[in-house]
Amino acid sequence: MGKVDLSFSPVVPVFDANVALGRRHDRRLTADTVDAALNEMRRAGVDRALAHSAHSAAFDARDGNDWLLEALEGVEEFVPQLVCSPAVDDLARLQDEVDGQSVGSIRMLPSTGGYPFRTWVVGHWLEWLAQTGLPLWLPASEIEPGELHDTLREHPTLSVVLCEVHYVHVPWIFPMLRSLPNVHVEISRFVIPDGIHRLIDAAGHRRVLFGSRFPDSPISPQLYSLHRSGLDYSTLADICSGNLDRLLYRR
Repeated sequence: MGKVDLSFSPVVPVFDANVALGRRHDRRLTADTVDAALNEMRRAGVDRALAHSAHSAAFDARDGNDWLLEALEGVEEFVPQLVCSPAVDDLARLQDEVDGQSVGSIRMLPSTGGYPFRTWVVGHWLEWLAQTGLPLWLPASEIEPGELHDTLREHPTLSVVLCEVHYVHVPWIFPMLRSLPNVHVEISRFVIPDGIHRLIDAAGHRRVLFGSRFPDSPISPQLYSLHRSGLDYSTLADICSGNLDRLLYRR
């Protein structure tokens, strides 16, 4: 067993691509306030985070989004990510929420929302995202790979991040990344032998994003693993922050 550095701290800037904030309707969380999340981020050496509302993802997107925008007003460490359900939500209302706000991206959860990720449901939403330059986050467990691939091929200018990719998704994640150059991958749950290097081989390091999935998962383990993966400084800095910065602020 290798030596574990108990005094570890990251050597590059860190921008977490997957954090949830606030209470959930179905269970208690280890940290359910903005201040509690900030404390954990500082302890782990994370400078900023892209954050969505746990309530939005699990229960009510509109109420959760409203809470998130209010809670993060003036908090520079967080960039808000809004959750939407194209099957039932009003696109015009979401556009109004995004205008004038520092919204960084949109998250969809097709399985939870009960809708297929097909153009006849999500097409006009994806067109709007591509036009505005807003990237789309999709949890890998929320989508059917065939639907995802076919729909995204129709929207090649839309930037998409598959988040919370797990080892059970290995049979299709590498072919997906090779086939669709507009797809990125967030690694909070990706724990397989030599996983980071395999992702880099499939997609290039500029399409790989560090994320923690906090508070469902602790922040530090994947960050520690990245620092022990033999990556050069430039590659490590891109995965930990630079790639996310480019996705959110290129428009």
